[in-house]
Amino acid sequence: MSKKNFIFDMETIGANTRFCPVVDMAYTVFEWERFVDSPYTFEELVASVKTVKLSIVDQMQNYGCSFKKEDVVWWEKLPKEARDKMKPSKEDLTVPEFCATILSYLREQKSIDYWWSRGNTFDPVILDRLMQYAEQDNLLNQYLRFYKVRDVRTYIDAKFNFTTKSGFVPLADEKYWEETFVAHDSSHDVAADVLRLQAIFRAENDLEQTTR
Repeated sequence: MSKKNFIFDMETIGANTRFCPVVDMAYTVFEWERFVDSPYTFEELVASVKTVKLSIVDQMQNYGCSFKKEDVVWWEKLPKEARDKMKPSKEDLTVPEFCATILSYLREQKSIDYWWSRGNTFDPVILDRLMQYAEQDNLLNQYLRFYKVRDVRTYIDAKFNFTTKSGFVPLADEKYWEETFVAHDSSHDVAADVLRLQAIFRAENDLEQTTR
């Protein structure tokens, strides 16, 4: 039976895990067993990723979230595709709505073996904070056990003895990657990290890297 891995990424305004508002969260599940016989493509992963956008106003007015001027300046330097995510929209969720959406998705998965983020001192901490706001943190812990959390950055560093950038291109067609991948697009970041795990696993098993 294939084991499900949950992976997610958040875009925030600022890096203070206690106060930064969350712009959006992208997430999906993947199966480690597929890395060998049916490797993922970038297009497939991006299509599988779900993204929820949060109301920044709700977080600031009702939960004491805040950011600094330099945090906005950083966002202004990103590509337009990423900057546009900061604009308010009718799809923006309140914190309780966001928590209900994530918990519903996790419930549908029946069982999560491991869950992943880029760095476990950031995204998982913020996810837990949002769930605490909605008094749903105990329920979250039933689906995502604290001892099952893993992070991609450490995995890459450990495999390469800290000699390779954790954001390395995970496909053989680097030109395609440069033309397609959008940095700080949460759905692209999630897909990229699954592909990086896959690329390492395939290399260790003497398998060709996927082109796209």
